[in-house]
Formats: sequence, C-alpha cells, structure tokens
Amino acid sequence: RQRQMCIRDRQKSLNNLKKQQHQAILFIGRRGHSTFVSCRSCGYVMKCSNCDVSLTYHYDNNFPGVLKCHYCNSSINQPTKCPKCKSSYFKFFGNGTQKVTEALNKEFPELSFLRFDSDTTRYKGSYRSLLDKFSQGKVDVLIGTQMLTKGLDIDKVILVGVVSADGLLYLSDYYASERAFQTLMQVSGRAGRGKEPGQVIIQTYVPENTVIQTVKEHNYESFVQQELTQRKELNLPPYGHLILIQLSSLDAMEVEKTAKIFYDFLVKNFSLDCEILGPAPANITKLEKRYRWQILLKFKSHLQTTTSEIKAWYKICPSSVKLKIDIDPIYLSLIHISEPTRRTPI
Repeated sequence: RQRQMCIRDRQKSLNNLKKQQHQAILFIGRRGHSTFVSCRSCGYVMKCSNCDVSLTYHYDNNFPGVLKCHYCNSSINQPTKCPKCKSSYFKFFGNGTQKVTEALNKEFPELSFLRFDSDTTRYKGSYRSLLDKFSQGKVDVLIGTQMLTKGLDIDKVILVGVVSADGLLYLSDYYASERAFQTLMQVSGRAGRGKEPGQVIIQTYVPENTVIQTVKEHNYESFVQQELTQRKELNLPPYGHLILIQLSSLDAMEVEKTAKIFYDFLVKNFSLDCEILGPAPANITKLEKRYRWQILLKFKSHLQTTTSEIKAWYKICPSSVKLKIDIDPIYLSLIHISEPTRRTPI
C-alpha cells in the first residue's frame, strides 16, 4: 500500500513539472537495462567468464542487446538461445537507468528525459554537454546513478526521486548504513536549491528502516547516535579496529591453501588479543580471473601490531598469490562480522 502511494505521489509530481516549468532528478543505483538475464526454461543465468557475477543487460536502439560485466568490463552479445538448453525464452530481471528511462518515456510522453551515468558520459566532453543541456532547461528529468548525487545546483530542480532505495540497505558491510545515509542525503539535497521548496520521494519497502527515517527527518544527530551505538556493541571502528587480509590467485586451490596456511601462522605466531574471522571466500569469489579469499582480524581497541610485523606477512605467500592488507577497510565483503565463524585469542 505504501509503495502504491509512493508511485501515485511520483506520478502526480512528474505530471505537474511541465506546467510549473520545473525540473526533476531521479536516482537509481544501477546503470544498464536489467541486472541479470535468466532462461525461463532451465533457470540458467548469464554470467561473466572472468568474474563470479551475473552479466548486466544493456540495450541500445541502434545495436542488439549486449551483456556487460561491471567489474572487468568484458561484454558479449545477448544470445538468441540459452547456452544450456537452447530455449529462446529469456526473462530480464532488475532495473537500471536504461530501463527506468524507457518506462518513463512511455508513461510520460510529454516530458523529456536524459540519462546520466558512466555509459552516457564515457566520451570526451559528454559529461559537461549533458549537464549543460539539463541546466539550460532543455530537459525535464535527469535520470542517473551516483554521479548526480553531488555538486548539482540547479534552481529549477524542485523534485528528487529515489528508485528502489532498498538496494542501498542490508548489505553485509558495517559501512553500508553510513554510505546509504550519505547517498540519500546528498541526492535529496539536489531539490529546492532555488527560491521554491523542494520535494523528495524515496521508493522503499521498509519505510521504518533507521536510515530511511533519519533521512526523512533530516536528522544527522539521530543517525550518528544509533550507528555509533551499534558499532560499539559490535566493537567496530571507531571503537575497535580491523585488518582485512585479502589473498588472490589464478589458481583456486592454491589461494585456498595459502589462506589456511596464513590463518595458522596468525594463530601460532602472534599474541594479539583479537578475533580471527575466516579464512573464507570473498563475496565475489572470482574477479578478473583471480580467485579470492579473505581473513579479518578484529581488535578490541588499538592495533597491537607494528608496520614491520605486517610487512613480514607478505613473505608467507608464494609469488603467484597476491596479498593485500587493508587497515580499517571502508569496504568489507567477507562475512557477516556480527556472527564470527571462530573466536580465537592469539
């Protein structure tokens, strides 16, 4: 019911843009047309051969559909038949900037829309050209990704819409709520920059979520207090400290074996009061043909190790295994750190 009300509010607000001579910005977290493509007969999902991720469908009126990997940038033409069962029945799941633009063009033919993402701005001068076109009032609605959340100061923009805000929430990363709050606050700030008040519509299935509520109330202090309380309970930065150890190799067995050797080394050779989480495969196990494993060290207070000790860790890995050490990582994609796989004082 709340989602239907949100859709009606969005439709009403967009319908009023033209007669009021105003403009709008719509934010969606993904570029492309559809998040992934699946065979309806056997369930096969088109995946990247280099990475352990599904391929994103991109559509262009001048060319056939293309499946792209947003990690290694490889691409293939959309097949006419399933590689597994040879069926021609495909289903396109998820929404990207292309799909949203296509749908809005059909629903609001009287409005003009402009897509603003890394696909439409990859050519020299295109970034400035698109922004100039929008700021000069030649386009009614700008539809884009993270690129439009900062720096746009256009008086005529009185409406900001966030499509599928839930995609920013509930990620297995302790920074997820903070990033979602920042993104939603930043894109909300694009509305009402002129003399007239702005309106922000956020599409979500979980309006009671802390991030959504604090953004709605424009309440920085409340969000910070709740976030810090949770981090203190889980002993996360800024109260505790983390070291993320990332290992990768072209050989899946070799990197798994090295990760276990590395874990044993940490247990036997360091007298650190911390938790060891892992070793475990990364959320995206294969990336650009390299297989990845990770270990997370979780300290209760200050880091109790030196730079020289950390540098010595590189000697553990064979030359074919790359090691990356990240202290207090901003992006964490190991496991749900609130539920450690093993608690070990070392």
